[in-house]
Amino acid sequence: MNQRQQLEKLLIEKALKDESFKNRLIESPAAVIQAETGMIIPEKMKIVVLEEDTTTVYLTLPALSVKDSDLELSEAELESVSGGTEGGGGQAIGWTKINEC
Repeated sequence: MNQRQQLEKLLIEKALKDESFKNRLIESPAAVIQAETGMIIPEKMKIVVLEEDTTTVYLTLPALSVKDSDLELSEAELESVSGGTEGGGGQAIGWTKINEC
């Protein structure tokens, strides 16, 4: 599992446990990811969160130009999400960290 998949897994797990978090993630994914990881997502990057139901399943096809190395988060970034703290360090998926440590 690459680090992007790990981040997605952590966000999904938190959304399943916390209805308020899930609603915020659906409504404003970039802001929620920024709050959870300390990263700024470029304006040109669109993030869409969809919730499946019993009659709808979504299949997401990755961009052909995306490499696994472009999707990796640092251990600190993953730790900040899993621990629920703000301020991950490093870059991933073209996102820029807010705070320089």
